[in-house]
Amino acid sequence: MNLTSISLSYFILGIAIAAIAAYLYFKLLVTKTSPESPQKDKIIGQMKDPESWRIKNVRMANVCMFWFIVSIIIFASIKFLFRVQLISIIYLLIYAVLIVLSFIFAARVEKKAST
Repeated sequence: MNLTSISLSYFILGIAIAAIAAYLYFKLLVTKTSPESPQKDKIIGQMKDPESWRIKNVRMANVCMFWFIVSIIIFASIKFLFRVQLISIIYLLIYAVLIVLSFIFAARVEKKAST
């Protein structure tokens, strides 16, 4: 199955918009749970390990920003540097799998060994 390069570029733009929205969400969580924030207790509550939760949210925000930048670069290159042509949908599927794998690996937080 094939897509036109214009359609693929707008799929990539949609991914970029979703990535920047997720980045803002995770960054907002990190900001609101900082030690000097008055809303910290409302969000964290009785959480067992809030520090690893914050670390995970920082990592997820960084991954989202990375995919936003990559998606915008790919969108611009497909949109403005290539002529209209058919592109295999395999490229979009590989791109989506890479994004999902990066989120899975970024969400893992190593537990510190107690000494």
